[in-house]
Amino acid sequence: MKKLAKYFNKNVGVLGLGKSGKAAVKFLLHSKAFVFAYDDNIKIQKELKNCNWKHFSNWDWKNLSCVVISPGIKICGEKKHEVVNLAKQHKVKIINEIQLLMDQKPEGKIIGITGTNGKSTLVSLISHILTKNNIKNSVGGNIGIPGCLISEKGDNSVIVLELSSYQLLSIPSLKLDISTIINITPDHLDFHQNFNSYKNAKLSILKFLKKDGKFIFNSNDDFLKPIIQSKVEKKKIIKVSNSKKPPYINNIQLTGHHNTLICNIATEICKLLGIKKNDIYKSINNYVKLPHRMEVIYNSKKLLIVNDSKATNGDSTAAALSSYKNILWIAGGLAKKNGIKKPLENIENVLHIYLIGSSKELFKKQICNINSIIPVTECDTLEIAVNSIFNQYKKFTRQITILFSPAAASFDEYKNFEHRGNQFKKIIVKLLHQRFQNVNF
Repeated sequence: MKKLAKYFNKNVGVLGLGKSGKAAVKFLLHSKAFVFAYDDNIKIQKELKNCNWKHFSNWDWKNLSCVVISPGIKICGEKKHEVVNLAKQHKVKIINEIQLLMDQKPEGKIIGITGTNGKSTLVSLISHILTKNNIKNSVGGNIGIPGCLISEKGDNSVIVLELSSYQLLSIPSLKLDISTIINITPDHLDFHQNFNSYKNAKLSILKFLKKDGKFIFNSNDDFLKPIIQSKVEKKKIIKVSNSKKPPYINNIQLTGHHNTLICNIATEICKLLGIKKNDIYKSINNYVKLPHRMEVIYNSKKLLIVNDSKATNGDSTAAALSSYKNILWIAGGLAKKNGIKKPLENIENVLHIYLIGSSKELFKKQICNINSIIPVTECDTLEIAVNSIFNQYKKFTRQITILFSPAAASFDEYKNFEHRGNQFKKIIVKLLHQRFQNVNF
């Protein structure tokens, strides 16, 4: 971690002290800045040392050089945070912790990844390919370590940044050698208020591409295609497809059109970084997918079990439903704006639907409005749903897929999607041990 002279003895505010905020405090104190810090969770104050803990309205605004905000703090639109007006009044710049990385002027190439679904999988796949081919790399931003704590690895290294719509709004000097938008579908509308605002936040990644940079996108995406072609110079564009399945992929964890697109984007990025095609393909085939993202947790001739707890919106679940056959589908949680409508366009492979969580009545109503053939069972808990499936799957003569893909947020019953996915895996492990004493998984 570098020390930056520009923050030496400067007053800097840090608002929001989650993972990224704490990292910003650590970096700024290392650079000998004088840090004002505040979070609504007062308990965090005990964890911080050498900071001036004050409510943001009482900071020394006349002498602040900048304010570092956490990604979830709204800085635009009607319901923007009060800190925005204070910063504007005192002509203080608002940034996030990734800007602190850019202030360090890293020597290696920087790749920016955004999109509604698939960001973390793409970032981790790129990092995996680079590591397997002996290219030093770091992963940060919305995944891995916060950007400002990334250690510089030299001019032959690569930094892969996962960038959320929140983060893209407050990195003024972001410069990218390669970037991509995987997709844009409605999400986080509670934060952005409307889809147009969310879309524009994602599209802001385009303005950060260097003059000699390259932008990779799905040429089959009817929504993105005209936007990209009108906003990005033709010489900078590399087109890929989500429909042409690469013959080299035989990784069971990367099935479906969604993962085909991710593999194709990763391939083009790694080719630009000097890796040969065959070496890329070998790396893809030994890649182990991140937990909770169409994660295969059991596979036999009779049964395939997939944990897709990360599917917190309808588009993500729709991708999962189109990737498997003979599906016993568990869905439900805290419903988002469009409920379960999008996944219902992809239910031709579904044999039975099990609904859980606070959304189960809404989801059942939406299902019944579209379909009256596929049976639907409401369950009080996830464990009851899984037990119900295990009591009936043996009646089928072909391989059955148990797919846990909620199409909803987790916060009605769980801390986050990881907690929800881990609970699903615990239930599965218990049942497999009970029913198949000698099973290996």
